[in-house]
Amino acid sequence: MSKIAEYLNKHILGEVTVDPSIRAAYASDGSLLSITPDAVVFPMITNDVRKIARFSWQLSLKGHTLPIIVRGSGSDKTGGAIGKGLIVSTEAHMNRIFEYDSKQKLVRLQPGVTVSSLQNTLSIHGTSISKLQYQPGTATVGGVLSRSRHTLKSVQKLEVVLSSGDVIQTHRLSKRELEKKKKLDNFEGDIYREVDGLIKQNKQLIQERLSFDDSLDHAGYASIAEVKTKDGFDLSPLFLGSQGTLGIISEMILKAEYVNQTPAVVVAAFNKHVDAHDAIDAAEQLSPSALEYIEGPYFERAKKQGKEFNFYEDAAKEGAVAAVIVASFNDFSERARSHKVKRLSKIFAELGGSVEHAKDETVSELHSVHQVTSYSLMHTGTGHATPPLVDGVFVPIDRFEDFATAVDRLAAKYHLELPIYGRPLDEIWYTRPQLHVGTAEDKKKMFTLMNEYQKLVVEHNGVFFGDSGEGRLRTFIAEQADPEVNELFKQIKDIFDPRGILNTGAKEHGKSQDVGKNLQSHYDASRRGELPQF
Repeated sequence: MSKIAEYLNKHILGEVTVDPSIRAAYASDGSLLSITPDAVVFPMITNDVRKIARFSWQLSLKGHTLPIIVRGSGSDKTGGAIGKGLIVSTEAHMNRIFEYDSKQKLVRLQPGVTVSSLQNTLSIHGTSISKLQYQPGTATVGGVLSRSRHTLKSVQKLEVVLSSGDVIQTHRLSKRELEKKKKLDNFEGDIYREVDGLIKQNKQLIQERLSFDDSLDHAGYASIAEVKTKDGFDLSPLFLGSQGTLGIISEMILKAEYVNQTPAVVVAAFNKHVDAHDAIDAAEQLSPSALEYIEGPYFERAKKQGKEFNFYEDAAKEGAVAAVIVASFNDFSERARSHKVKRLSKIFAELGGSVEHAKDETVSELHSVHQVTSYSLMHTGTGHATPPLVDGVFVPIDRFEDFATAVDRLAAKYHLELPIYGRPLDEIWYTRPQLHVGTAEDKKKMFTLMNEYQKLVVEHNGVFFGDSGEGRLRTFIAEQADPEVNELFKQIKDIFDPRGILNTGAKEHGKSQDVGKNLQSHYDASRRGELPQF
């Protein structure tokens, strides 16, 4: 591998290293898995990435596979940012914001730009990428796009390095533009021809099993359903959520929007789950910019570490707190914000909630209530860890109450706490079991829990991969999917990566025992950009 590093160092502007300490630092990401790479590459420009991909492609033609795993800050919670082969880290050098068009609110940037850097830059212009608001500030924008389709509406254009080393730009194409692409006599032309043909051949399968009205399924390449629409043809959805298995995003143009930088906030604690669920319905009627649901145990964990909230303590005097609802309003009209805050505060109180609000431009503790979940990730000397095993499932709001009850039963079965927190507007829900991850008993429990939790999600018309894809951690669950759909996903992978170069092992069907071989005996959230975040 040292010879490969020497060769690449001669041909790219960035750096390649096989230093054991650096390789060890890139062996883990935001998941509970660990795989040491053969080398780590720090590309400086798109042409560096192109040369790396081309080199790997040529090696594969000679019978040698050298996987390429693109990585941002390493916050992926599914093992999608680790692996054997070359880790291509964009965070070190490919972190420039090139330009901002204030008239069109378009920003052009490289994938290694962090979420906080981008949002802080945009805030100067009074704009923001709203779909990034729940992402860790330390996460890179490229990393977020590669693991999640939630940002799709913000994406105007992508520059992508293909597995062959060719570079393409993706955006919405008209029928005439699509036909022009299909006539190209190169790898890009092959991709457009084959993807369009695959969509036509599997039209009924895609419509019946991959088209969801409200959910975002990140299993496999379910986004194939969004490529060809009445508005045109766009490959961008396939790269979002693909976890670097179809191509490497090297540049992007995103659409920002005007937002109120200091939204008004209404918070209420409820002693009964049914009242909290009714509060969600009431809040949705007032069109909040954000809505969050956090069950009581998260506040209790924070309380043990000294963090308290007055509204929560007031509710706790009446008994155990079931859940807290946090509603934010970023209307530019102060009158509109004030009306909504007053109206929702009254409704929450009528439902039995202990209510507080902040409607001026002063940032108060209420603006950071959602960070209470971070205290569950901090070490307290108990030996427990809170690994992200079942994070980010989609369950429709009309089934959430029944789902939450079923999760309580599952928690009792395994003598665990499985408190839920989530985003009702997106219908995305999280829970973090506290486990002794170093013990054989709890390691076994992890896989059983993941399987049973997945079944609960499906039973309640949900999607287990609602927030991100399989990565490496959850590949054994994906194997349980529809075989026809799995075959379609395999064909998509083969079109974009016929040599099996890109992020080998991610989003591929595996077995729990294979995943278990890469499990760590500890989980340190502080190394994974999780503190603090929602």
